[in-house]
Amino acid sequence: MYLKIKDIMTNELRHIIDSKRELLRRETISHSPINYSEDMPSDPKDRYIRYLIEQQEEKDLELRAMKLAVEEFQSIHDGVAESLANLQKEMAEIRSELSSERSKRKAAETRARKLDQQLKYAQKNRFGDKRQKARKDEKKDEAADREDEKDRFDGTDGTVSTQSVQEHPAEGNPTEVKKERDLSKRPEKYDTMSVEGAPVFHPTDDSKVPGRIIERKPVKVFSFKMCLVEEQFEMVHYVEPGKKPRWGYFPKDGHPQVVTKFEGTKATPEFLQAIAYEVYVKNVTFGLLHQWLTDLGMTISANTLHNWLKKGKKYLDQLIVVLKSIALEKDSIVNCDETWCKVRKYDHYKKCYIWVLVNKSEKIAIFFYEDGSRGREVLTNFLGDAELKSIMTDGYNAYVFIGDELKSTQFKDTEHQICMAHAMAKFAKAANPGGDEAALPFHDDLGLFYKLEDKYDEEGISPKERGKRRQSLETKEIMIRLRSNLDAEFAKEETDRSPYLTEALNYLKKFWNEIFAYQKDGNYPIDNNLAERTIRKLTTQRNSMLHFGSDEGVEMAAAYHSVISTVKLHGMSSWHFLGEFFQKIFSGCRDFLSLTPLNIGLAYSKC
Repeated sequence: MYLKIKDIMTNELRHIIDSKRELLRRETISHSPINYSEDMPSDPKDRYIRYLIEQQEEKDLELRAMKLAVEEFQSIHDGVAESLANLQKEMAEIRSELSSERSKRKAAETRARKLDQQLKYAQKNRFGDKRQKARKDEKKDEAADREDEKDRFDGTDGTVSTQSVQEHPAEGNPTEVKKERDLSKRPEKYDTMSVEGAPVFHPTDDSKVPGRIIERKPVKVFSFKMCLVEEQFEMVHYVEPGKKPRWGYFPKDGHPQVVTKFEGTKATPEFLQAIAYEVYVKNVTFGLLHQWLTDLGMTISANTLHNWLKKGKKYLDQLIVVLKSIALEKDSIVNCDETWCKVRKYDHYKKCYIWVLVNKSEKIAIFFYEDGSRGREVLTNFLGDAELKSIMTDGYNAYVFIGDELKSTQFKDTEHQICMAHAMAKFAKAANPGGDEAALPFHDDLGLFYKLEDKYDEEGISPKERGKRRQSLETKEIMIRLRSNLDAEFAKEETDRSPYLTEALNYLKKFWNEIFAYQKDGNYPIDNNLAERTIRKLTTQRNSMLHFGSDEGVEMAAAYHSVISTVKLHGMSSWHFLGEFFQKIFSGCRDFLSLTPLNIGLAYSKC
């Protein structure tokens, strides 16, 4: 820049000098030079010439001095120019560093804001309900709640109220409006519980009544008796002519015809039913179960109990094979989910995963475990060559491959659905505790789809009609508004959004087609809540047990929970099913299709 200015000034100065020279030349041409020494005597003439020479010498000295001054000025000017160039260079470097520092500060502020939101979220959900609900801000003129103040407190004075009481206390105690109970579905009578056998009746001794009897009525009293019964079967060692000696049981009349225990154990079907129910339904740990049996007078180790349950698992595995074939029939609609568990591996603990697949129409739930892996190969190996119509999952990456790279081969005809409830939860998190009001329209619009589904349920429409209603103009209008808001948010600066909202928007944009794939068929689920509710029972056991002792223990839990969850989907009693199943297995029944929860009531003792 400086060099450019210097060139401009030099050119202008040269132009001025040339103009002045031209004017001087014109004056010289128009006026003949005056000869002052003309007709002058020689002596004055010589003095005049000497004078002129001296003047010329003075002019030459002055010109030389001016040249030196100009050279010195030029030298100083060059130094100043160099300094100015250095200053400009330093200023450019400072501007670059300032821009970098601004970027770092902006990134630090974004990270601090994100960490602050995460901290508030963690504090809010430390002891409370973890279900996400988007709530709009309360009126500012309402009295502040002390717990909410503690959640909003960030160390500054403006985040907490200094008032110990309300400014305008209410006069008197307000009358609390109690919600009226809905008694429309109340049964006319209650069956308190189901009892085994006929009730034991204790009649009155009329001779002891000190007066005339007016009326009689039975009073029900229920007692629960739990005791450990030891049965001993007398075995005799005998020998027949021409044969080797052998042991046998030969019962008398009125006694069991066979030894009522599973081979290799001392447990009867009833005992196996009891310990399986305690561990996998009531979530009693093996340690507590062992302590309970010890208190009842039974001397047994926890490892022995584990082996007895393992004996029962052998038959449950064969039942699960049948259930799996039913659940994965052609054009089935299934839900899938996974959860973590801690498994002991020699001298350390490893975080592993258990999967669950649920077929709602067939009311079947199957848990599976493949060395604790969470990779997509676990799911694909379990599905095998199944030709599913649809599979509902969350947005976990292992499931995404079903709709991406595996789409062209194994699951090319399978509709991959993504859970809408997960999208709603992300926007709820962005709204509260994220505090981003821009998330509320998304949360509300997604909630409208659930309201429509509730409306369809109340009307009791068929799946075919539900499919038509899902593609109606009412549904399309909500989707258009939702998509418009989504595009508008992405058009804004990302720095203007909270990290929670960014995550929710990216989730909705990435899985848009999969989230709304449920509209293609009236039988498709809208979310994956069925699988999550099913797997919750196992997570409860996981939390109570802290860890599984081995991979074998996890596989056994998966087998028992598969059967128990399937029984629950059928609305049956887990206690009665386990008892009937083990009893029929002991009686020799091996037709496992007849032992499914749907058919077990029709199975013969020996089938």
